[in-house]
Amino acid sequence: MKKLLAVAAQLPTLASATGLLDSTVNVHYHLADGPQTRNTLDKVVVGTGAELSCPGGGDLCNVLTSATQSLYISEIAIRFSYLGGGDDFLDAQHNRFQFTSLYGADTTITGVQLATNISGLDASRISFGEHMVRVDMRGLQVAVDGYFQLNLQTAPVPEPASAALLLGGLGLLAAARRRR
Repeated sequence: MKKLLAVAAQLPTLASATGLLDSTVNVHYHLADGPQTRNTLDKVVVGTGAELSCPGGGDLCNVLTSATQSLYISEIAIRFSYLGGGDDFLDAQHNRFQFTSLYGADTTITGVQLATNISGLDASRISFGEHMVRVDMRGLQVAVDGYFQLNLQTAPVPEPASAALLLGGLGLLAAARRRR
């Protein structure tokens, strides 16, 4: 039993997932309506306030021109807020937000939980990968003070050497249990 505990003590610990604070996130907005195509890119550094506000100087603001809109990114969430009397997103071929370069190589997105008061915006309109999230806004109407918030669920990605050590240690544990 002492040998098993000694082996278990030598197993690597997985790194913890990192947050987004102080990282650079790419904020894209894609709008394709027939021959008209608009693709924006804003590289924002995540801080404590709004990363983008419209009207303002962001490329995103050249497409999203209605009322006041803000984008906040925290350690584990992305929030879009619309302050105004209501508006709608075109029901076009593409009309979506896309957030890329989320987290570094040591952290991956494993899930996204949506909180919103925008009618028709549900989980079926959210897609994600290891380091990106998309939000399909086609044909949605935003009421007064509309918002969506994406709460990102993440997990650390073990280094290859750590993963190999972990698997080797588990194999040793299994072999020791069989010998008993």
